[in-house]
Formats: sequence, C-alpha cells, structure tokens
Amino acid sequence: MQGKQGIKKLDEALHEAEFSRADKLKSVLKKYMEIIEKTSYLVQPDVYGLINKEAMVINQALLANRRAIAQLFINLMEATLQQELKSHRRWQSLVDAWKALKKQVLVQSFSEFMASERIQAPPAVKKEMESMLKNQKVLQEKRLEHLCTICDLLPPNYSRTQLTEWHSALSILNKNLDNYHMDCMMRIRLQYEKTWQECLEHVQKCKKQLLDWKAFTEEEAESLVSPHFFQVVGTLQSKVEEELELLDKSFEGLAKQTEWQSSDLFNYFQEAVQLWEAHQNMLSVQDLELEKRMELQRQKHMFPQAPDKGSDGVPSDHTERTELLQLHP
Repeated sequence: MQGKQGIKKLDEALHEAEFSRADKLKSVLKKYMEIIEKTSYLVQPDVYGLINKEAMVINQALLANRRAIAQLFINLMEATLQQELKSHRRWQSLVDAWKALKKQVLVQSFSEFMASERIQAPPAVKKEMESMLKNQKVLQEKRLEHLCTICDLLPPNYSRTQLTEWHSALSILNKNLDNYHMDCMMRIRLQYEKTWQECLEHVQKCKKQLLDWKAFTEEEAESLVSPHFFQVVGTLQSKVEEELELLDKSFEGLAKQTEWQSSDLFNYFQEAVQLWEAHQNMLSVQDLELEKRMELQRQKHMFPQAPDKGSDGVPSDHTERTELLQLHP
C-alpha cells in the first residue's frame, strides 16, 4: 500500500513538473516572439510560423515525456503488484503453516484432555463406586445375618408364622439391595452426564480459542470441532454407556438369581417342616395306638380270664405282646 502511494506521489510530481515546464516554455516562446516582432527582422506571419514550428517540436517532446511518465507509472505499478502478490503468497503460506501448527497443538491438547484420568475415570464416579461397594457389603452382611437366623426356626423349635415372616424379611432385604443398586446406577449416570457436559464445554472453549486467534473463520473452526472433537467425545460416551448397560444387566441378573434362590430356600424349609409335621402326626398316631394297647393289657392283667388259644394253639395275650414288641423294637 505504501509503495502504491509512493508511485502515485511520484506520478503526480512528474506531471506537475511537466505542466510547470510547459508553462515556462510557453512563457519563453511568447517572450521571444515579442522580441522578434520588435526587431522587425521578419514579418509577423513568418514570426508566427517560426514560433508555431518550434512550439510543435516542443509539444511533441512534452507529449513524449507524458507518455514516458505514464509508462513509468504502469511499469512501477506492475512491479509493485507483482511484489505484493509474491509477498501475499509468501505470507499466505506462512499463515497456512501457522494455522496447521495451531490446529495440531489444539488437537493434541484436546486428546490429552480426553485421555486424562478426570475424564476416563472421573473422581466423582470413582467415589460413587467405592461408596456403593462399601454399602453393598454392609447390606450383604445384614442379609447373611438374617439368613443365619433360619437355624433358630428349624424343627422342633419352629413356627409357620415365624418362617413366613422370615421369608418376608428376606424379600425386603433383597428388594432394598436391588433398589440401592438402581439408585447407585442413577447417581453414576448423573456424574457421567456432568463429565460429558464438561467435555462439550471444553470443545466450545477450543472453538473460541480458534476464533480468538483471528486467523480462522467460523466455518473453519466449526469444520475442525464438529467432526473430530465431537466424534472423540461420542466414542468415549458410547464406551461408558456399554459398560453401564453391562453393569445394569449384571445387577438385574443378580436380583433375579437372588429372588429364585430365596424362593427355593423358603420352599425347601417349607417342605422340611411339612415332612416333620407328617412324621410328628404319624408318631402321634402310633403313640396313641400304643397307649390303647397298653391300657388294654393293663385291664386284662387286672381282670384275668381264661386264656384263649388261637387257631395255631398260641394264647392270644402272647400274640398281643408280640405286636407290642413290633411297635417298639
């Protein structure tokens, strides 16, 4: 720009000099025309012819000078434009190299940010996991203690009501553990959502950094951020979602397994109680039958009668004693 202004000033100065010289030549010709007229050496028409002839030669010289000045102006402007074009290309090459370097530095910085421990394993999520494992252990120990209390409900010291209450309490403990797992997963997902929000804010920060350098347009900044940075965030988010989904399925499977195991255990003890009661009933019937026979024998001894022989010649009281021995070997 300064070169162009200098050329314009030079052109104006040359034109001004030419105009000034033309005015001076005009004055000189006019002066000498008057002198020649006063000397009366030549008649007036010859004087005018001589002066016109000289003026024509001078005008041709002036026109040639003006053409030379115009050509000089054109040559200087072309040289300046060529130099500016060369400088612009050189400058553009340096700008492109600088922009490529800045992009590389920004991408490297973002990659390091995404690979950092605070993003890959957020402290808040780690804290939630540690708390979950600790409380999970407490709930499992509490459930194990309740499972051990079944020993106090086994026959003969048992009650169907107590057994039902024991199973209800076990179901509540299982439900509490399952609900706790669901609450933990919700809190973990909430912490990860905060992490994703932090990543998106960092992406916008990188975009703003590009614009603050005043070398990138809005489209250039968006073309760098949108496909690459968002893809990195999306990849990590998908990976975490798969892990959380797997953990959800594990907790769901654990809840179902615990439910049917508890149900099987309760059914087993119910069957054991039923078997015990069946044996108790059978023993009660046998005891009652034994008491009746003993009472009958006691009455026979108190009121003796002639012994009756059976068909095989054996007394009937001997047969009864044999039956008693079979009941109580």
